[in-house]
Amino acid sequence: MRLSARKLLVFLAQFVVFFAVFLLLYPVLLPVYNGLALSLANIVLAHASPPMYIQTTADHSWVVYRLSEKRPLFTLEGNYLSLIYLNLALLPALILATPLLLQQRLKLLGWGMALLLGAHALSAIALTHAEICVHFDPDNVGCNVVEGIFGTGGQLFAVALWGLLTWRYWFPMKTAMPTKRDAL
Repeated sequence: MRLSARKLLVFLAQFVVFFAVFLLLYPVLLPVYNGLALSLANIVLAHASPPMYIQTTADHSWVVYRLSEKRPLFTLEGNYLSLIYLNLALLPALILATPLLLQQRLKLLGWGMALLLGAHALSAIALTHAEICVHFDPDNVGCNVVEGIFGTGGQLFAVALWGLLTWRYWFPMKTAMPTKRDAL
């Protein structure tokens, strides 16, 4: 398969339409999706040191508690977290705009959303630990890097997942040319 300017333009046009649709659905999907991601993260955080859990507020902020205490350790504001979750609109648009058969797109969408949910749960765990670390040691380079990657890497995660899921379409394997030996 050769990439042509026409195929790329069709992809871009479809992407813009799908992205606009998912941006409109974003406020409706976010509370449910946020709850799923944090439920997965809370399973791991309950066994962390110290054991913690995350609750959400009406503005989609995260309030992090120790399991043994009722007072919050810290809060991550919802507007900051929207950077993490914006790929909830980006990944489906990229996958659905990829010029494949509809059945293939839907299969990739299912895999992509499951992997994205896992990435978001991992992000919640990493951000929680990084925030605690930065609170006690603001100059800790490792904690600041982890916080930066998982705090702003959301869109990069979507593009990376899309690339991993669709690279075979964009860069198909070359078929081996038959040799004289094969013809015999």
